[in-house]
Amino acid sequence: MNTSIGSLIRKAEGLDNRSLDALITDMISLRVRRSRSQTNEAGLLAKINKGLPIEQVQRLRMLNEKRQKGELDDSERAELQMLVEKTENLAVGRLKYLTLLARQRAIPVRELMNQLGIGAVNG
Repeated sequence: MNTSIGSLIRKAEGLDNRSLDALITDMISLRVRRSRSQTNEAGLLAKINKGLPIEQVQRLRMLNEKRQKGELDDSERAELQMLVEKTENLAVGRLKYLTLLARQRAIPVRELMNQLGIGAVNG
C-alpha cells in the first residue's frame, strides 16, 4: 500500500462515524467528478479530431485541381462550395472544442495545440 494512502487511512481511523461517512461521500464525489472530466475530455478530443470522410477529402482535392485548371462545371462548383463550407464548419468547431478543452485544463489554446501536435493554420 502506498504510504500516503496508508497515512490517510490512519487519519481516517481517528474520525468519528459521522465524519468518516462525510469523508467517504466526498471521496466518491471526487472520483465521479474525475471520471466525468475524463469522459468529457475524451469527447472533446474526438470532436477536435473529427474531419471530413476520406472520400470527401479526395473529392475536394480533385474538384480544387479542376477549379485551378478552369475545368469546373456548375454542379461541380456547387459541390466544391459545399465541401469547402463543411471544411470551414469543422475548423470553427475544432477551435470551439479546443477552447473548451484548454479552459478545462486551465491552459492557453496555443499551449493545448502544441500538446496535441496541432499546428496553427496559416492564412
